[in-house]
Amino acid sequence: MKNDNLHISDAFLAKFLLGETNKEEQSVVIRWLEEKHENRRHLDQLEQIWLESGKLNPHPISVNKKSAWTKLSFRLNQHEKTLSPSIQRFSRFRIALISSAAAFILVLFGIFNWYSDNKIQTEEYLLSNTSQSTIQDSLPDGSKIYLNKFAHISYHTSKTRQRIVNLQGDAFFTVKRDTLRPFIVNAGIGGVKVLGTSFQVKMKENGDIAVDVNSGKVELFRPNKTQTDTLHMILTNNEGGLISSQQDTIIRLTSNSSAFFWVDKRLSFRNKPLKEVFKVLESCYHITINSDNPEINNLYYSSSFIDEDAENVIKVISKTFNLTYSRKKNTFTISDPKKNE
Repeated sequence: MKNDNLHISDAFLAKFLLGETNKEEQSVVIRWLEEKHENRRHLDQLEQIWLESGKLNPHPISVNKKSAWTKLSFRLNQHEKTLSPSIQRFSRFRIALISSAAAFILVLFGIFNWYSDNKIQTEEYLLSNTSQSTIQDSLPDGSKIYLNKFAHISYHTSKTRQRIVNLQGDAFFTVKRDTLRPFIVNAGIGGVKVLGTSFQVKMKENGDIAVDVNSGKVELFRPNKTQTDTLHMILTNNEGGLISSQQDTIIRLTSNSSAFFWVDKRLSFRNKPLKEVFKVLESCYHITINSDNPEINNLYYSSSFIDEDAENVIKVISKTFNLTYSRKKNTFTISDPKKNE
């Protein structure tokens, strides 16, 4: 007995036409087509819509109807072999009736993809820092960015759904995780690819690219001048890497504990000789530190600082070892009073 209340949605028909239904679902569609003349008329209407879509100018996407229908006909013929003779006769009629409907379904998918890709491609964002201090902002995807002085970026989403940043200068990123849309930073001779993490990229005057990872995982890459492939290196948190311009390679480094000072104003030293501590302070504060006793440089120091100015840090270090210091503009001299006794 036929079910006069049987209803099939267009979404279900699309699934059937694309060969994604099982045998039971295919039987349901056949029964639906046999039930009412209105059901066949509905497919005729789909065909008419397809014909009308041909008037679109410009055409949103080119569809190879012959190729698409050949694939669909093969699927229908394979299914038809399992049907009774009476159903087979109807199925042959059905093939001619719904061929245009299949093409209509395909072109709708094409229109959607064409619209989505072009909408994504037009998403662009520019940010420049012309000041002497760090600026913070958010990218269109929700990622956070810190730009060092005189740095510049452009951001866009490609047709392949990658989030692309072109960088000039130094930047720190906290990337919003999106496994379907990789985040790629192009910087001079190489770049960084991530899914979700925080890291910084620094472009050096000699063309090298320095990368430090604060959390998560990143992939460094650069085209190899002497080979056809691209060099790759994976870095995790607390690791650093150098994309070398002169050596045409990528070098793994231990990340400097104070590498992100320009972003968070934090300094952290764990059993480091003062010689290394002074180098970090000179880099972070743009100062010069001298000592009048070479033994001072060999003293080991551990401490952390948050948002302290250079003189306060040097004052704490000097007090820790019973040293004294003097300052002349941006030059500090560390002295050992016991040396003069």
